[in-house]
Amino acid sequence: MQEYSGGTRHKKGEKMRLEFSIVLFENEGYATARRNTGINEILASKAGDTGYVMDDDSYRIFTLDPYAWKWWLNPRLHRPDFCSCYSSSTESDCDNPAIQERIIKALEDWQKKYLRANETIKLISSGKHILYHCDVETVCGDAEIYCFDSVIDTMEDHAQAEIITGNSFIKNVQGNAQIQCLDDHAMITNLCENAVVHKMKDISLIHHAYRDSQIHTMQDNSRILSLNGNARLGTMNGHTIVDLASGQSVIEKVSCGCAVLGLSHDAQIKKVESGATVLPLHVDGYHGSTMPFS
Repeated sequence: MQEYSGGTRHKKGEKMRLEFSIVLFENEGYATARRNTGINEILASKAGDTGYVMDDDSYRIFTLDPYAWKWWLNPRLHRPDFCSCYSSSTESDCDNPAIQERIIKALEDWQKKYLRANETIKLISSGKHILYHCDVETVCGDAEIYCFDSVIDTMEDHAQAEIITGNSFIKNVQGNAQIQCLDDHAMITNLCENAVVHKMKDISLIHHAYRDSQIHTMQDNSRILSLNGNARLGTMNGHTIVDLASGQSVIEKVSCGCAVLGLSHDAQIKKVESGATVLPLHVDGYHGSTMPFS
């Protein structure tokens, strides 16, 4: 099957906005918010044993600009702005009422399959879930989540989060749980056991990272208040801050503009670039951050 590699338009703006692609076949349609990856998965699912869709005329791809629709609202009651819709075809027919109806139906099906909005949830243990304004007690098993402005008490086992963003808050990330991206104002209280955060961005915050937890990359103005135990931090970029590094914790690289404001004698930093700030824990007058970018 030939993979779809069409271009995507990107607009800076609210992180709550998602760009949707809708693939319409002759008798059915599917929506995805995962751009080309999602489109190719849809096409692969329709390829059958032949391994490819017979020809490009067997489907049409429509894309809604991120500002065209608030994905947590009912698309029938809050219709997408079809003026911000474009097609893979040379002649777009986004203004065709029949096409609009098929797009709305595909978006409704997507919501039924993935969206959890404004819910209080005791347990999520499997499947993919997009959380919007939810309060969740436990995410575990092999569940995969996308978290927007939601609160989670515990994330554990092999659960994965593609993104934790907005004003989301997670109290405990533990076990072998993994978070690909923590950004915006998102916050974790405790990152422990073998849990991993691959990337911290914007002004995201981790209060305590300990035991064998890992953070691969910090950037922008993200911050860790306490790194200890056997916790490992990869690269600090941008204007990131670690307030305290202690125990047997390890930081691979502190880049220019970054700061470690309290380094105990048993913690280790492997590389400190010129322009970075590293203060030993015993510095007199240390009461937390005094850096101008904090």
